[in-house]
Amino acid sequence: MTAVIVGIGITSSCGESFAEIEQNVGKGKTGISNIDYFDTSELTCGIAGNLSKKIWKDVLQIADKNELDWSSSLSIYTIQRLLRSYNISRKQRIGLSLGTCNGGIHSLAEYLDTSNDKFLKNYPPYIQSKDIAHYFNFNGPKYSFNSACAASANAIAYGAEMINNGDADLVVTGGCDPMSEWVFAGFNSLRTFNSKNCMPYGEEYGLNLGEAATYFLLEDKDKAIKEGHRIYAEILGHGLSNDAYHPTAPDKDGSGISYAIKMALKNSDLKPEDILYINSHGTGTKANDSAEYRGFKTVFRNEMPFISSMKGYVGHNLGAAASTELAISLIGMNSQKVLYPNFNLTKYREDCNDEHILKKPYSLDGYEDINFINNNAAFGGQNVAVIFHVNLEGKYSHSEKKLKTQQPIYINNFGVASDKAYMTKHGIGILDDLRPLKKKYPKLYKRRMNMLTQVSIIAAKQTLQDQYSNSGLVYGTPFGSLSSTLKYVDSIQKYGFKNASGAYFPDLVINSTTGHICQALSLKNYSSSISSGGDEDLRALIIAHNALNKGYASTMLVGAGQEETELGSKVLEREVNNHATFLSLSNKKMQETMAEVLSSGAIGFKNKKELLSIIRSKIDEKVANGTKIKVMIQNNSEITNDELISYFKNDSNISINSENFADSNFKAFVNHRNENRLLLVGISQVNDVSFADIKKIK
Repeated sequence: MTAVIVGIGITSSCGESFAEIEQNVGKGKTGISNIDYFDTSELTCGIAGNLSKKIWKDVLQIADKNELDWSSSLSIYTIQRLLRSYNISRKQRIGLSLGTCNGGIHSLAEYLDTSNDKFLKNYPPYIQSKDIAHYFNFNGPKYSFNSACAASANAIAYGAEMINNGDADLVVTGGCDPMSEWVFAGFNSLRTFNSKNCMPYGEEYGLNLGEAATYFLLEDKDKAIKEGHRIYAEILGHGLSNDAYHPTAPDKDGSGISYAIKMALKNSDLKPEDILYINSHGTGTKANDSAEYRGFKTVFRNEMPFISSMKGYVGHNLGAAASTELAISLIGMNSQKVLYPNFNLTKYREDCNDEHILKKPYSLDGYEDINFINNNAAFGGQNVAVIFHVNLEGKYSHSEKKLKTQQPIYINNFGVASDKAYMTKHGIGILDDLRPLKKKYPKLYKRRMNMLTQVSIIAAKQTLQDQYSNSGLVYGTPFGSLSSTLKYVDSIQKYGFKNASGAYFPDLVINSTTGHICQALSLKNYSSSISSGGDEDLRALIIAHNALNKGYASTMLVGAGQEETELGSKVLEREVNNHATFLSLSNKKMQETMAEVLSSGAIGFKNKKELLSIIRSKIDEKVANGTKIKVMIQNNSEITNDELISYFKNDSNISINSENFADSNFKAFVNHRNENRLLLVGISQVNDVSFADIKKIK
């Protein structure tokens, strides 16, 4: 199967329809304007890519009527228009793959201002996928990527994998980030703003923020052709990496960017000369544009594709940046047969002096097929490059049938850490409960490092030992470090938005822990960060399992963690401790190999009856040939443990765990690793059930 884009829904400061994008971006008009909804008089910038008041009126009606966070309601507003021209059957499995940088932050701000618990329940970023699925009655699996400014690119890449693997019939994928005064103040603290309209690759340095929601509808190409659906682009492949360099600044030589692009080219069966255009990240900052351009030069050398960024039109849309700028580029290609240029670019900055960086629209007359890259970078060092093929006549051919081969994937080691102790298969060690990382690995500890990062690095290093080479990382956490978030908020409450803490702001983004782990252990391969509502560890395993099967990496570190805070316990409605658990996976059997992952996956459910039926059928499938299997269920759903216990009371091989945390499934594996066959089942707050079938290596 091959994923194609059959629908585009965009809500941006430059418009919410093809016609509006053509009238604005197509004619070189910016959507960046003055901010009039919070005070910017004491900040270094007062402009952004703002949505219209009319749009916000409609969005807030959805929010108020359904008691949703602004991010969920803006997404729903956009997806409503996305689906208008597509006739969806109730029998179709519709999955979600979403990206956000700070989705839910408005609800957290409202809670801290009012102490009203109704806002707190809407804070976790994964709630957005639950809200959308419930509103539209979607029944497929849901993935929420929190990879900061690359989140929607990560979501699109994995959304394509969901179609390619047959996990869903249709996938809604993209990202959303409304404007936040907290986030605006954070960028102000980093001194990254341009007080005028930003100009990526131009002489004026600095960025403008923006708000947007953009989603795509993905479908298998053969089905789309058969049904006569319009295809806007074919998704050929993707590459992910991490700079392992700095929390907010890119690696100066662009090595992480070039690594991701090379991976994407390899997995798309393309050569550098096959690429016509790069829809670049291009924020306008001095650090980003130069590093990104150097990364491009490393790959393409003297055969540079055309390059442009859309941020001069709509601002930096953070978690929605990749999807929004991709949509704008696709509208230009499909509707106007043109590559849109950078906004108002007249003179190149010194280290980006290249005529391939577009100053004017580039006509696609004479072209029939083009391949292009949507390239994105993020806080935490994460990079995502996705490659697309567009036929300008709308003519796409059926895919060649490829046999789907499942490689053996092995678990080689594990590591568990809290603030008091750590454990590996070799034994247990005691830690200092104030600064455990400083005691265990003093060279890896950095000032102000939060507890989630400390225990995660300890568990990760114990898992990998010294075998870091070429390892990727997929990490899950429900909402990152709330202790750092609250310290950042405290700086605003005490000293005002103009004096927001630049030290704590980077940890406001949830993927910051992933970035810290990668930097500490020099992990530069496949890198992703997720939130899912209680089964983050299994979701990380599912994503890594797929990456290993597809050859994106040969070794993967997968893990999950959570941090002990009073606010975190209140959000999850149970006491939370400082804890992280990791597994090391590879596609080769080693001397230290402990077990084999036979299969993994996730399935959406709508109600208790469906959930119980799914689990029952999955267990029956595994024991059909007489296999004895231990089943461990970690429940985070609205269905109570008592209900599950009652249903499975006659199954002595099934255990239902009441300790429901981000890494509880991995802890179940660690505690029962001597079982010959183990089925891990994680039920999440977003009404998904995840599975991993694991066989012990004797």
